[in-house]
Amino acid sequence: MTDAGTAEEAGSVTPDGAGAHAADESVEPNPLADRRFLVFAAGNAANNVGEALYATALPLLAYQLTDSLVVMAWLAAAVPVSDLFAPALGAWADRRGVRGLIVQGLLAQAGAALAMNLLLLGGHSAPWLLFLCAVVLETGGLAYRTGWMTGVPAQFPDCPVRARGTLNSLFLATTLAGPLLVAALLPWVGYQGLLWLNLPTFFAPLVVWAVGVRPARSAPASPHKTAPASLDKTAPAPSHEGGRTEGGPRRTAPRWVKRRAAGAQARAGAEAPPSRIRDGWDAIRQDKRISVMLVADMVLSAVCGTGLTSLIVYHLRHGWALSGQQAGLAIAGMNVASLVGNLLVSQRRRLRPWTPMTLGVAARSVALILMIVPVWPVFMFAVVLGALGQGAVMATVVMARVRYLPPGVLGRASGLIWLLTGGAALLSPVFVSALDDVVGTPPTFLVLGIATTTVLLHLRLTRAAWRPVPRPQEPARRTNEP
Repeated sequence: MTDAGTAEEAGSVTPDGAGAHAADESVEPNPLADRRFLVFAAGNAANNVGEALYATALPLLAYQLTDSLVVMAWLAAAVPVSDLFAPALGAWADRRGVRGLIVQGLLAQAGAALAMNLLLLGGHSAPWLLFLCAVVLETGGLAYRTGWMTGVPAQFPDCPVRARGTLNSLFLATTLAGPLLVAALLPWVGYQGLLWLNLPTFFAPLVVWAVGVRPARSAPASPHKTAPASLDKTAPAPSHEGGRTEGGPRRTAPRWVKRRAAGAQARAGAEAPPSRIRDGWDAIRQDKRISVMLVADMVLSAVCGTGLTSLIVYHLRHGWALSGQQAGLAIAGMNVASLVGNLLVSQRRRLRPWTPMTLGVAARSVALILMIVPVWPVFMFAVVLGALGQGAVMATVVMARVRYLPPGVLGRASGLIWLLTGGAALLSPVFVSALDDVVGTPPTFLVLGIATTTVLLHLRLTRAAWRPVPRPQEPARRTNEP
């Protein structure tokens, strides 16, 4: 799958947990000191603002058009549906590079958003049409995210983990603008006007791309271990094309020679064995820390995923009788809490995942149980506490993937993780909607809170995966001294 050096750099561990302590103690510089990172983050942030506008306005528009929690939940389920394409996109990123994914993903998002806006403008608001546009839009967004997330370690090699964590915190910070803009602009432009404001934001990362801040071109990588050139007896002799002979003048190869060499390299990459996605699964399975977090993340996606978010918005409008503006402000407060929880993890110089993961899940579980209390301040406190814990869990998960997964399979492994968590998240709107119909909204919060405690039990039972293994001590030397 990967060579030993790559596995060591990624912090791989043996099944008994060896190597965990060394990887968790590494320190990285602050990525905000890098000018290229700031430019990249600015384009990313502008795109995130539009995504936040869309994510806030679309469920509220669906409620206005249909007055149905089921329609709201299924529009939100477009995100996990798009995750079905994640393994293929991850394999594309590892094999062909991330540049095409970024550009094509953004253009697909812009096209789907334009189609949705034109349908609404023409009065075509059938839920299945909106769902189809939402799936295409989210799939384009997944391609864009797969591209830049996979490219972060190569783009910022001095601080890949902190860069990924900081970008995740920036995502949450910019999503705060969505509910605030909805609350401020809704009386003036309406829900459809808000969706039109989302359209230009897809081009902000393309502007950053045009000024030269982009992932480097990467040659197709073979998923198999290759021997060093000095030890490979079957490797061809070093070529002096475009290089320097030993002790001689520099030679420049003709263009046709370079084109032929590039074509041969591309053909060699195309002839690689088709076991690429399996290598990503092997990387997940061999590192127990990633496996533990994957199981926890899947349960949380099913219990606290899009269905829970839709249920909270629905309860704010239907149970507490808030206006669209007031619901937008409440969601903004929830996003602020999520950002704070995220920053508490992402801005630490060292990443020790088990502690923030456990505390975050505990906060989410307690918050869900508190939501059954029919007192407005208690309910809002629970919403804020749950978002705080979920923000901490989110930062821990995304940073741990960059820290522990080998770079050569990051796209494939991430794609498989998104597929599994997305599949689990598909259960969320079905389960939450059905439960709400049977027992009502407050008891649904209680059941979800009890279900979340199973993740705490899972983390406790797998604590050994994070435990550092002491190095064997050298035996004492015997001497002839009395």
